[in-house]
Amino acid sequence: MPEIEYIKLSELNKKIEQVINSAFSDKTFWIVAEVSGHKYYSNNDWHYFTLVEKVETSNVEVAKIKGKSWKPGSARIKEFERVSGQKFTNAIQVLIKVKVEFHPVYELSLTLLDIDASFTIGNIEKQRLATLEKLVKENPEFITLVDGEYITANKKIEHAIVIQKIALIASVNSMGYTDFLNTIRTNRFHYSFAIDNYFSVVQGVEAERELVKALVQVYNSGKKYDAVVIIRGGGNKTDFLVFDTYSLSRAIAKFPIPIITGLGHHEDVSIVDLMAHSHTKTPTQAAEFIVSHNKAFEDAVIQAQQSVIIKSQQIFSKHFQSLSAINSTVVNKARNLVAAFKEGLTSFNNAVVNATKTILFDNKSGLVKIANQLIAKPKIITSNKMNDLKNLSANLEMNNRKYFINQGGYLRHYESVVRLMSPVNILKKGFAIVYFQGKIVSNAEKISEGSDIEVRLSNTQLSAKVKSKKQNDGTEFNL
Repeated sequence: MPEIEYIKLSELNKKIEQVINSAFSDKTFWIVAEVSGHKYYSNNDWHYFTLVEKVETSNVEVAKIKGKSWKPGSARIKEFERVSGQKFTNAIQVLIKVKVEFHPVYELSLTLLDIDASFTIGNIEKQRLATLEKLVKENPEFITLVDGEYITANKKIEHAIVIQKIALIASVNSMGYTDFLNTIRTNRFHYSFAIDNYFSVVQGVEAERELVKALVQVYNSGKKYDAVVIIRGGGNKTDFLVFDTYSLSRAIAKFPIPIITGLGHHEDVSIVDLMAHSHTKTPTQAAEFIVSHNKAFEDAVIQAQQSVIIKSQQIFSKHFQSLSAINSTVVNKARNLVAAFKEGLTSFNNAVVNATKTILFDNKSGLVKIANQLIAKPKIITSNKMNDLKNLSANLEMNNRKYFINQGGYLRHYESVVRLMSPVNILKKGFAIVYFQGKIVSNAEKISEGSDIEVRLSNTQLSAKVKSKKQNDGTEFNL
């Protein structure tokens, strides 16, 4: 058997290196690829990674090659991160300028020379717009776009008047979680809250699935939460990509409890923010939003209380003045009646006295005449006449006394009638005065069911609403 000719691997690799260098040494290429397997060595400022091309509709790889960047390329990466706000890391699409190199030991690889920030920014925005379009197209029953605003089922739910029971979705022991709890529990109004934690990762490959799972747990808990709060701290743009994903955004848009977000990103608004009921920039602002919501309710209650007090005082003052005026009228009329009858009694008394004097004088003159004419008649006649005069005088005196007694009785009767007619006595006997639209009413024709009325008792004023209305024949109180 003839001897086989061979060469060493290093010699073969050397030949490959010569061929590649000959073909590519003076050439560079702009390529589009996805970054994976990224590692950064800060002591040397070197990046090692793998560039991958996948089928657009799946994760099937159609091309893969190793990549690296030395200090010049790393400087371009830093500039890319500064301009785009996007960390150079796994799972991002990049447009980079590369040079093809082959090393006998480290094999074929691409060296990064430059990176286009605008491409990555545009690609992320393109994916974001595609997700928004898909959400509206596939879920018209609970997501619509109206005048540039996304209207979701979650946004249509009214916040509870007071938010107290909260389901909190956050990463355990994260700064955002700590900031939220510290802000809401130490609020200056001393509001108290019942907070249940539903911990989940908020970035990385598993974040979307974990966050949706947390929402499902909140729903299945059966607890009547006033709000669900989703928070996370700050980070790079890549850390927030989970909040632009389709499944999570869809779940939030249709969730039956109002969702408040505080995702810690001041520059951008995520798709999750657009789908949620209320969005804030940070966990701290999410807590402040809830506290402010409750403070607004407290202020409204205090204002309503003050309005009720002021209105009550005005109504009381108005009716107090009316009652005072009625009381003064009754007192004055009573005094006038008493004065009028007193003058009449005085006049009667004077008339009786004068008439009595006249009668006595007339009778005395007659007796003198009779005495002069009948000097000869027995004294018995004179005595009888004197007795008659005494009887007449006694009768006159008795009649005069009875007259005054009767007139005094009439006066007391009229005084009693006046007092009985006083509204104060009428109210004390269990009756009430009804006011409708600020006026005393005795006929209910203008009062209908649901009308507001005021009822004045002897020492109480009631505000009421007419529950029902029915007619009666008015004979219930006939005596």
